[in-house]
Amino acid sequence: MGMARFSATGAATAGFGVIGRAPLAVLAWGLVILVTLVGPMVALMWTLAPQFIDIVKTMPDPATSPSSAADSAMMARMMQLQGSMMGVNLISWIGGTLVKAVVAGAVFRAVLQPDQKRWAYLRLGKAELWLGLVTLVQGVLFMMAYFAVLIVGFILGLIIFLVGSAGGDAGKLVAGLLIALVVLAAIGVLIWGVLRLSMAGPMSFAEGEFRLFESWTFTRGQSGRLFGMAVLLMLILMALELVVYAVLGVAAFGSWAGIKAMVESLQGQPPQAWLHAFWKIAAVGTVVLSFLAAFAMALVYAPWAKAYQELAASGAGKS
Repeated sequence: MGMARFSATGAATAGFGVIGRAPLAVLAWGLVILVTLVGPMVALMWTLAPQFIDIVKTMPDPATSPSSAADSAMMARMMQLQGSMMGVNLISWIGGTLVKAVVAGAVFRAVLQPDQKRWAYLRLGKAELWLGLVTLVQGVLFMMAYFAVLIVGFILGLIIFLVGSAGGDAGKLVAGLLIALVVLAAIGVLIWGVLRLSMAGPMSFAEGEFRLFESWTFTRGQSGRLFGMAVLLMLILMALELVVYAVLGVAAFGSWAGIKAMVESLQGQPPQAWLHAFWKIAAVGTVVLSFLAAFAMALVYAPWAKAYQELAASGAGKS
């Protein structure tokens, strides 16, 4: 049996296939993101907006010397806002993990089980729970590996610098080059580790069980193709991001005069007046953001499911 393989180009563009085959499903994912995550989070942030506006409006003039009473009042407002933000961040983290697992599961299902079309491929079952759990564990492992590599790299870099400094200017130059190589090697090790464990999500979803280090065996000999797929996917996303920014820039430029006039008319008004004036813009932005997130998730998650599908079909991890 030949070595398992997959098409890096075909996998990187698999998200477009999902969008083309099931555009209504992708819109449904956007609606789920809007109703269960982005909408509620914006609503929570909206309730905190008066506090933020009040802080900005009461900030002392840099040209004057603020009193200790004003400083204390400002600090109290900032602490109150920070406490509120901690609660919002916790809700966002928990809700975001669950919603991301459900939508990512729908993307995986659209690739791996395309006949399961009901409910726009959306489910909340064992597969989604395992997917959410393995994603959390991957995040924790990445942070642990990141700090471990950072500490080891810092120690090696310090040793190289001290040794090189003893050799004068030439030694410092060599030390600088060696430190750059250490940094690049550290980044390479992190990327390699991430790629070797990148099939944990699709494997956990497809097999309905927790799969993490099984991905290490599954991806043996595939790091180069996975890296190529990831680079191509990143370039595609960057190009699409530039298009989105261009459209938003044109829209902002066209309405800038009106927004500027609105802001000028609100000077000195209470926070409630600002919220009333900008709620329509916030509502439109919330809807647009939710549906853009759905299309982005299709583009980001489908390639890994496609790579897993082709690798599994060609016997990866069986030898």
